[in-house]
Formats: sequence, C-alpha cells, structure tokens
Amino acid sequence: MLTRKTSMKPLNVVVSALALLSLAGVTPSQAAQRALYEAKLPAAPHPQQVAQVEITTSGGTQPAGSRWYRLAATKVDGQTLTLWFCADANPFRPDACEPITIHRYILQEPHQPPTEYVDQRTGRALLPVFGLVARLLPRASTTDNVLLFEHGMYLGHPLHRVRVLDPQDAAPPAGLRKLALRSDLIVGTSRNFRDDGTGRKDLKANYQFVTFKKENYDEMIAAGINYFTARGEQVAWICHRNVFYDGSTPEVAFPEELYRPNFLGRRMFIDEPACRLAGKYPPGASLSQAVTMIHEHIGAKVAPTDYHQQLVGQGIDLGALTLTEPALPIWETYIETSYYQLEANPYGIVQECRWRIDPNVDSEQTLMLQRINEEFGVEIPITPENLFLWSYAQMRGPARVFGSKWGMSIYGQAEPHLRLPSMKLAYDLGAEFIWFWTSDHDHHVPYTEQLRLAREITAYARAHPPRDLERLRRAATKAIVIPYGYSLPTCWQLFTWGTHIYPLDRKNEHGLTYRDVLTPAVREIARCLQERIRYDVVPAGQAFEPSGYESVFWTTEDGKATVQYPAAEATAGPR
Repeated sequence: MLTRKTSMKPLNVVVSALALLSLAGVTPSQAAQRALYEAKLPAAPHPQQVAQVEITTSGGTQPAGSRWYRLAATKVDGQTLTLWFCADANPFRPDACEPITIHRYILQEPHQPPTEYVDQRTGRALLPVFGLVARLLPRASTTDNVLLFEHGMYLGHPLHRVRVLDPQDAAPPAGLRKLALRSDLIVGTSRNFRDDGTGRKDLKANYQFVTFKKENYDEMIAAGINYFTARGEQVAWICHRNVFYDGSTPEVAFPEELYRPNFLGRRMFIDEPACRLAGKYPPGASLSQAVTMIHEHIGAKVAPTDYHQQLVGQGIDLGALTLTEPALPIWETYIETSYYQLEANPYGIVQECRWRIDPNVDSEQTLMLQRINEEFGVEIPITPENLFLWSYAQMRGPARVFGSKWGMSIYGQAEPHLRLPSMKLAYDLGAEFIWFWTSDHDHHVPYTEQLRLAREITAYARAHPPRDLERLRRAATKAIVIPYGYSLPTCWQLFTWGTHIYPLDRKNEHGLTYRDVLTPAVREIARCLQERIRYDVVPAGQAFEPSGYESVFWTTEDGKATVQYPAAEATAGPR
C-alpha cells in the first residue's frame, strides 16, 4: 500500500474554521472543502489499484443548490485520474437509493486531456454505465451527510481520511475537450472485422475477412457508425472518440475504463434466445412451458460478470465491489416473442431483418406477407411498408408496455432495395438501434454496403428534428391483443415461436387450432394496414395496460374477439 506520513488537523481547528465561516455568512454546505484519503489495499497490490484519493468540493454553482466535486485518484504506480462532476445532492452518502442528478461530468485519464461527456440528444451529462454513484464513487460509512466523511469505501476497499487540506475551487479547468455521443440512435456493426472487398467465388462460398485497421474506424465513424466491438489495440484507437464500444484488451486500463461513459462492457447483445430454443422445446410442450423456458434462458444471461472476472484474472483485487455489466439488448430473428423476452430483459430488442418481397428474386417460401394472406384468408397489400410494419408492430407494442428500446438490423439476405426504406421507417417509428451483421455467408452485409447505409441513415436523421422517443413509443392508437403465450408468425415457415413444436394447425384446449385463435387478430391487422391505422400487437400479459389506446382489440383462446375503448371510458368516468 502506498503510505505517507500525515497528521490529522485537530478537530477544534476544523470546528473553529466552520464557526468563522458561519460568522461570515457562509454555510458549511456552500464552503469549499478538501481532504486526502487513503485506501486500505491488500499486500502487494496491483500497480493500477487506487491507493490515495483527494476529494474537493465547492458550491456557488448553477443550477441552484448544486456543487462541484473533484476526485483525484492516485494509483499505486503514481498515475492519477481525475473526475469533475456537478451534483445536486451529496454523492457520497451511503443511502444511494435516493436520486442524485449529475448535471455535468468530466474525466481526465492519465496522459489525456480533461474530457466532458455529453448526451448529444439531451445536452445533459453522459455517465458511466457501470453506475457512477452506486459503484464508482466513494461511499461514506455513516449517514450523517457530511460531505468529506471520515471513513468509507471506494472501489471495494476501505477508505479513511488522513488529512483535511486547505480548500480549493472544485470547478473544472477551462478549455475542456467535449465528446457528444448520440444515445438515441446507435448505428452499430457486429464484428471487429470486415470482408476484404474481393467478394465471393460463388453463392455457396463465404467471404474473406480481415480485422479492422485504424483507417477503417476513421471512415466508419465518418459514415455515422457510432458503436463498435473492439479487441486489443483497436480499443485504443476508438476509446477517446465520440463512439460507444464494447470489448477488451489484454491489459485493462483500470479503473479509468469504468469511468468512460462510452464503454459498454464486454458484450454487445444477448444472442437469439428464441432461435436457440427452437429445437429444445419438448414435443407437445405447452405454450406456458415456452414462456418459462425463454425466461430462464434469458435470465441466465442478464447481468454477466465477464468484465469483473477479467479484472480479477489480471490481478486486480476488487474487494467488496461486484461489477455486473450493463443491460444488453436482445438480437433476435423471431421477434414475435418480443413480449416474453422483454418480460425477462426489458432493456430492448433488435430484429434480424432479412426482408423478401419480390417473387422473382427467391423462392416463394420467403415471401412473408403473401403467405400470411394465403394462410389466414386476408388481403394485406403487398408493399414494403406493410412488410416492415408486420414485424415492427410486434416489437413496438411490448416496448411500450415495458418502456424498452427497440431496433432493427440489416442482414445480407435482405433485398437491397428494401434495406434503406426499412431503416428510415424504423427511425421514424422510434427505433434506437440500427445495426449491420458481419460474417457467415449470405448473412453478411458487405463492408462498403454498411458504409453506404450508415451514411444514408445518418444524413436522414440529421435532416429531421430530434425525436420524442416516449411519444413515438406511444404513437399507436390501437392495440391488438392476443392471448398470453401465443405469438404471430414472423418467419416464412409460419410457425409460432419460430419452431415446428408450435405450428398453426396445433390445437388448444378448446379444440381450436392456433390459426383459429390468431385469425381475428390477423384480420384486424389487415384492416389497420389497409386503412393506415397505427397499431401495436401485444400479448395479454399482466404488464399490459390498455389505457392510452383509443381502442383495444382483444382476442381470446376460444377464437372470439371484443373491442374496448379505453380513451372514451376514461372520458366518461365511473358509472
């Protein structure tokens, strides 16, 4: 442990100083304060562990009632990282359950300039996803609300005050570097490599792939891609730019990487829960079993500790600190299961889009709307927008229920002329993720096409005013509600739940086929698409709340349907 001979300032001196401030009309909460702390580390600590912390705070700032805080953390190896942040309440108190607003946030890493992180959409501070107040700031041991506490914890280890220092202004220096990151539109690519540009020998062959070089990141960022998976030296190329990233390096920059608001952990997504379970449901399994299995599958993947384990593996002692990675969206083909997946992980869901609509391009087996019309006896107009809305409505409805994010991704199988229109419509409807898949034969979207599409959607977003995401999430006027456990098909086979275990001709306890149960809902969807009515599709789960919709079309397992008018009922009041 790094030690230094220090002497505590006598208590009567501190009390006298506070008395003088009071006589001058300055309250202790307004006065500047500064103190030095030492961490109690294990024997032979890792050079990157923080041994000493200097905390400075001063008032008299805007917004009213807020204070600036400066935290300078010195590692065992002598390097220092510094935080400045403006908060409206004591951020070190042990009862962190009460909300604290951080108005501004600045990080200075070793050998880097002070950098302010800002959410481009809101103009507010962008904060570390690992939890600034909950996990990354010192925490006092007592609840007396003293700003410069005597004993506490920091990054998992005991912290004690060794000296009260002469006060200083805690405000950040002038001339800050600013990184503004757009958090409401994440344009991402799924791998840290690209195809080499030579194409394929034939349609059955795979592409040749090469890892991203520094110049590739430059052109991708210029095109509008703002989220990357990175490995090794790639992290250093992008970690101080206005992009988000996940990934790792052999030697993690501890603890500064935790304090970077653009670092999102080790993973990008939870991969295809419904796809992975499609062949694992037991023959004859009930719909409730499908719900339970997908909940359990996702639950085992929420809040992973990969990053925590990596730090421990390289010799960093985290003591009492447990680092769970931030919430991840689900990347899924069978998005008819969105509601059930968001029940287990309400953060968000992203559709794998392999749009097909032209009967001359591929086998008729891939023509989704044509097969829906034939199977259910409806006449949905065969247009690109209706094809997109069939899927998007099945994500937007659950996203509205759970307050979740949603989005879409382009795959190589998507007909080229459908790619950009589907991206634009998703953006207009409130999608927050627009991603591209790299690798694996037909699934792959060529690198140059990813750049082109990224430029187009970025330009489209810039040409439109900022979106009110909550308003867009609640834009549908009609909810089409199917019985809990059921799902509409979104794959060309027209299975529900994406598996042959739940085909449309399977019968329920009422002797009706799943097709019979779902037909009223599909007919209502067809009517909405014909008449351009904004609608959501959502199962009748416990979390579903019909209020807010002008009308709700309820369907039940006995094949019946009723219509409710919540808005009119709310206006009429109790009877």
